[in-house]
Amino acid sequence: MSVDEIALTLPGDDAFHGVAHLVLGGVATRHDLTMETLEDLTLALDTVLDRYGEWIDHVTVLAGFEEDRAVVEVGPFPAGQLREELERESGDALDTRRIRGAVSDGVEVFGRDGADWVRLTKRVERATGGDA
Repeated sequence: MSVDEIALTLPGDDAFHGVAHLVLGGVATRHDLTMETLEDLTLALDTVLDRYGEWIDHVTVLAGFEEDRAVVEVGPFPAGQLREELERESGDALDTRRIRGAVSDGVEVFGRDGADWVRLTKRVERATGGDA
């Protein structure tokens, strides 16, 4: 199974989120993903960036596409802070955890180089059923 990955680092300012959308959209198009799958990935990414992007000066988005799933990693965030924030979110409120869970198949906080990162996974649907 081959993996196609792209890394993009940009300022944490929300004015740059559109750049992440363009790159994610371009790679998704290359892999012939459905619009619904792309919209879910974009919403999950936006939810993380909108809620936690204020904590950082820059953000890196790693988007990897395998045969049957997409993996988007976002970080780095201050170690421990993201995990604590996510653990506080609960209940019936329309919080970021519920949004991410609704549009992705998996959400995980993990450590890398002394910082927290978020990994979003999504089973992909292809528009034509062809190979990437």
